[in-house]
Amino acid sequence: MTDQRPSTLPEDQIIPLPSESVTVATPAPVDPDQTKPSRSGCLWGIGGVIGCAVILLIIPLTLIALGVTSFTGLLGSLGGIFGAEPPRAQVISTQTIVQGIQPLGQLVSVSAQLAKADVAVNVYQGNFNACGFSANHVVQGAVEAGIDLTQFDENSLTYDAARETYVLTVPEPELTSCRVDYIRQYDRSFTTCAVDWDEARLLANYMALTSFRDDAIEGGILTRAQQEVRLVLGNFVRLLTGHQVEIVFLPSANTTLPPSCEPDTPQGWSLDPNSNVWRK
Repeated sequence: MTDQRPSTLPEDQIIPLPSESVTVATPAPVDPDQTKPSRSGCLWGIGGVIGCAVILLIIPLTLIALGVTSFTGLLGSLGGIFGAEPPRAQVISTQTIVQGIQPLGQLVSVSAQLAKADVAVNVYQGNFNACGFSANHVVQGAVEAGIDLTQFDENSLTYDAARETYVLTVPEPELTSCRVDYIRQYDRSFTTCAVDWDEARLLANYMALTSFRDDAIEGGILTRAQQEVRLVLGNFVRLLTGHQVEIVFLPSANTTLPPSCEPDTPQGWSLDPNSNVWRK
């Protein structure tokens, strides 16, 4: 039998090609967390804003704590930056200041503590000083000086707008009181006559009191009182108004001393200044 296959294929017949291996790229799996929007950038931004705010707050607080500026001055500076109206000097009325000073009454500014030993009392008594006697004393006391503010009124206070300064006119300080706090008698002399030693102590009290007064004046108690008055009244008005203060002292029309600093001579007695002897 013969093979009757046609030698040629029909033109419309498709001969399949040898199979080829085709590789298709498969996409990598996507992490679902990476598809969410990142928040770290926002958090860093918010943290930076808060940090800047804290720094801006710490700087003025540090300046106030160090005394470089004050809260009022800081507000004024901020007002100037943002175009606010600059602060104006506040002038306290004189009536307000006077009402604050008057209750102080008599201002005792300086107190000098004094002591004196061997305050001798020699008494001439009887014919030819037959009953004379003597005694020594040690004495302690104090002298005070200041000014009287009871007469302080609105005429005593003015405001100098050009210098932004309050001017207070007050009387010069004067002695306000003198006293003896302690006295002790010793070294009594011998006598056969009746002696009132308490009366001798009274004479010693008078001598010590007048001596304390003179010693305090010579020691500059009135000058120190001026310095104290400048400090006390100056600080009082300065804290009340915030302005500078000038204190002017006028000579006082009253030159008399208070009764405690100018005691009367014990009744019935007189002191001979030449011999320093008491007679009755």
